[in-house]
Amino acid sequence: MNYCHHYKISVTELLEFSTITGDLHSAAGDRSRAREGIAGHQLLVSLRPEGYQSEVPVEQTYQWENLTLTVHGRIDGLTISQTTIVVEEIKTTYQPIANLIDPYPIHLDQLNIYLYLVMVRYPHQKVTGRLTYLNLDNLAESSFPVVISFGEAQANFETLAVKYLTFQKTNLHWIETRNRSLNELVFPFPQLRPGQMELMSTVTQTLQQEQDLFIEAATGIGKTISVLIPALKHLATEPRLRRIFFLTAKTAGKEILRTTLQDLMGQGLRLRSVFIEAKERVCLCSSIQCDFCQFAENYYERVESVIPRLLGLELITPEIINEVAEEEQLCPFEISLDLALRADLVICDYNYLFDPGVYLRRFFQTSKQESIFLIDEAHNLVNRGREMYSATLSHKEVLSWSDGLKIISSDLAAAGGKVAAIFEEYLQELRDSNQQALLLPSLHPELEPALEQWSGSMEKTMRKNPLAQSQEQLKTIYFGIIRFMQVISSLNQDYAIFLKDEDRNLTLRILCLNPGPLLRQRLDKGRSTIFFSATLSPYEYFRELLGGRDDSLHLRLTSPFPKENRLYLHVPGIDTRFRSRTNSLAQLVDCIGSVVQARSGNYLVFFPSYSYLQSALPLLRRNLASQALVYAQFPGMGDEQRRHFLDKLFSNHPNETKIGLAVLGGSFGEGIDLPGEQLIGVIIVGPGLPMVNEEQELIRMYFEERDNSGFFHAYLVPGLIKVIQAAGRVFRTPDDMGVVVLIDDRFGDERYQELLPPDWFLPGRPFTDPEYRITLEKFWG
Repeated sequence: MNYCHHYKISVTELLEFSTITGDLHSAAGDRSRAREGIAGHQLLVSLRPEGYQSEVPVEQTYQWENLTLTVHGRIDGLTISQTTIVVEEIKTTYQPIANLIDPYPIHLDQLNIYLYLVMVRYPHQKVTGRLTYLNLDNLAESSFPVVISFGEAQANFETLAVKYLTFQKTNLHWIETRNRSLNELVFPFPQLRPGQMELMSTVTQTLQQEQDLFIEAATGIGKTISVLIPALKHLATEPRLRRIFFLTAKTAGKEILRTTLQDLMGQGLRLRSVFIEAKERVCLCSSIQCDFCQFAENYYERVESVIPRLLGLELITPEIINEVAEEEQLCPFEISLDLALRADLVICDYNYLFDPGVYLRRFFQTSKQESIFLIDEAHNLVNRGREMYSATLSHKEVLSWSDGLKIISSDLAAAGGKVAAIFEEYLQELRDSNQQALLLPSLHPELEPALEQWSGSMEKTMRKNPLAQSQEQLKTIYFGIIRFMQVISSLNQDYAIFLKDEDRNLTLRILCLNPGPLLRQRLDKGRSTIFFSATLSPYEYFRELLGGRDDSLHLRLTSPFPKENRLYLHVPGIDTRFRSRTNSLAQLVDCIGSVVQARSGNYLVFFPSYSYLQSALPLLRRNLASQALVYAQFPGMGDEQRRHFLDKLFSNHPNETKIGLAVLGGSFGEGIDLPGEQLIGVIIVGPGLPMVNEEQELIRMYFEERDNSGFFHAYLVPGLIKVIQAAGRVFRTPDDMGVVVLIDDRFGDERYQELLPPDWFLPGRPFTDPEYRITLEKFWG
C-alpha cells in the first residue's frame, strides 16, 4: 500500500459508522415522518431573520497515514454576523417539547461535526451552535445552545475519522489478500465441459464492458461455476466494484453455490461470502414483537465484537450465523445484513434487490453503482417480478383492520372507515355489473388520499406510544397498507386494475402485466447483470420482461453431453386438456406404464395439477403393482418432506423401478440434481400452460392489443419453460443416459416445437413417434 487511498462520506454516514448505539427498532413511520420533517425544516427556516442561510454545503478532508477522508454535509442553518457565527441543527419530533430536558447525544455529535467544519472555514471568528427541536403536532420549538472549543471539536472529529479510516485500512489488507487468491484462482475441475470456455469468456467481456448478458445454457454445462469464476476475477481487477450479489429464487441454487465455494476454498480461495436467509426463517424469537425482543437489546454495542469473528470464517451460512446469534443473544437476520456490508459475495433471494417493500436499502438507496448482479434461474424472475410489483386489498381486510383499531383510537377507526366506504362503492359497482370480476379504468380518486391519511394516523400513534402492546397489530396493518400504496405509486400503462368477488369477499387487485421497466430501475443500481438459466428463450421475450438493456449480449449453449445418450420423444394421440382428461386417463396410464417397463429404474412423471395427479395415482398403483413403486408429491410439502420424498424415490436398488409423481413447475421440476442412475426418465403430461383465469387473461389481452402476441406471452412460453426445466432433471453429467417423453397432441404443433431446444430434434430420429415403444426398446437395448 504505497499510494494514497481516498474516501468520501457524508456527516450522517460517518456518525452511523462510528457512534450508533442502542437497540434495534423497526422502521415503521419513516414514510410520512420524512415528508413532515422536511416541511418542519422549511417552516422554521421561513421564520428565521433575514440573512439566515439554509442548506449550507461544507466539507473537510483529513489525512491519516496513507489514507484520506473527505467528510461532507449540509448545515440546516447558518447565521454570520461581524462577531459570531451560529450553526443551527434542526430536528423534528412528536415528543412534547416539555419532555426534552437534554438534547440527544447523537444530535449533539452531529452538530459538533458541523461546528468543527465551520471553525476550519472561519478560523478567526467565534463559532457557536444551536440545536433546535420542533414538535410536528403543535409546532412548538425548543433550542439548546452548544459551545465547544476548537481543540475539543477537532479531537472529536479526528477520533471519528480515525475510527473510520482504521476500518478501511484493515479492509484494504483484506482486499489485497483476497485479490491475490482471486488472481491465482483456476478452474477447479480437471477439464472444461464443451461450452464452458465460451461461457466464461463471454461473462468476462460483459463485465468489462458493463453490459447485461443473457445466458441460456443446457442443464449440465456447469453454469454456476462458469459465471462465478469470471465474476470473481473481475472483482479483483475493478477497484470500483465492492461486491457481487448472487440472486436466486430456490434453496437448491444456494446449495449449489455453497458447494462450489467450498470446492474453491479448498484450492485456496479467500472470499467473504454471506448467505442472507428470510427473516422469518432465522428468527429466534418469533413470538415476540421485534421492538421488545431480547435479541434487539443493545444490539449495536454488542454486535461490534461479533462481526469480525464471523468474517474470519469467510464462508458464512445461515446455520453459522444463527448459532453465534443464539450464543450472543443477538438478532441473526440483522447480523446477516451487517455482515453483508463487509462481504465480497452476498447470496440472497431476488426480493432483496427487487421488492419495493424489503429491498436492502443500505446497498441500493444510494446512487453508487458498486455491485454486479448474478441472477440464477432467471426465468423465475418474470413471475416473481409480476408478483413483487402487484398488490391486493380486500374488503374484509379493510373492515377487520378498521374494527381492530377501534380499541386503540377512534381516529384510526374513522380513517379506516373512509377506506371501507370506498370499498362499499366498489362492491356496488361490481354487483351492478353482474360479473364475478370487473376491469377498472383507474382507481377511485379518493382511495390513495384515504390510505395516505390512514397510514399517517398509524405512524403518529406508533411514534407517540412506542412501547404500547398494540404496536405489533398496528405495524401489521400499517405495512399492509404501505405495501399497497407502493404499488399505486408505480401505476402506468403496464398495469391492470380489477375487482373480483372471491368467496363473498371483494378484492381490489393491481396487477403488473410487464415487470421489465420496474426491474430495470433496480438493475440500474448495479454495474452489470448476468442472467442465466437453462430456459431463457425466446430471447426477446425474456430481455423485455426481465428489464434487459437494448444492447444486452445473448449466449445460447446446447447440451454438451453425447446425443446418443439422450432420447426425446413425443407420444401423439393423447389429449390431456382439462375437458378430455377423464376420457384419456386410461390411455395416459397405459403410456406411462409402457415407458417405465422399457427399462427398470427411477422416473419422474410431471402433471399440470394436483387433481390430475391424484386421478392417475390409484390407476398407476393398480396397473403397476407388481412392477413399480409409485410415490406422489402432495400440496404444502416442507423441506423435510421434500427430502424424504427424494430419498424414497432415488435410493439405489438394482433392477427396481420407482415412479415419482410431481406437479409441473413445482419444487421437483427444477433445481434438483440427480446424476447417473438416480433418474433415467422424465415423463411430462401436457405442455404446462397456465390455468385460464382473470390474471392470465389480462396478460393475454395486454400483449394481444400491443402486438398480437397474447397467447404466446400469457400461456405458451410460461408453459414450455416448465416443460424444459422438468426435462433437465435427467441429464446432469456426460455419462447420464435417459429419456424424456412428452404426452399431449399439442407437442406436435409447430408453434410449440419452435420453443423447444433445437438439440431435442435429431436427424433420422422422429420426434413425434407413434411407435414409441419400439423406439424405447431400441434405445435401451
